[in-house]
Amino acid sequence: MKATKKQSAQSVSLYLTELDVTRLERIASRAGSTQLEDMLDSLLARATIVAPEEIPTDVVTMNSRLVCTLPGDPSPRNWTLVYPDAADFDAGRLSVLSPVGQALLGARAGQTVGYRLPDGREQQVTVSEIAFQPEASGQYTL
Repeated sequence: MKATKKQSAQSVSLYLTELDVTRLERIASRAGSTQLEDMLDSLLARATIVAPEEIPTDVVTMNSRLVCTLPGDPSPRNWTLVYPDAADFDAGRLSVLSPVGQALLGARAGQTVGYRLPDGREQQVTVSEIAFQPEASGQYTL
């Protein structure tokens, strides 16, 4: 499950920073979860991995603050994508390991992504705005 840089983004649907990949790999190896490793492998298979300073500013990275809309919700949701130990859904800190967190990591502003809820239902969320992205602010080690 070791990530490698990909040269072409033509068949790739998302970008990830090298630091995010390294941290996610550590979490997966510590957890010893086959399901988590499979999720990470699936994510990496469709990702272009870049240095933090090369990530486009409209891409959701770890610790990004997002404004998202869900079908049928009357108002947008404000979320920050965080690592599991900092997650607090009620406070708007969404774990990257949650179904919606996995779908949002690497998504772009304006993009709608789908994910499966724990009960099996399909759900979609649209990234309306990236209010803050650490890399765009020169913060490469959050």
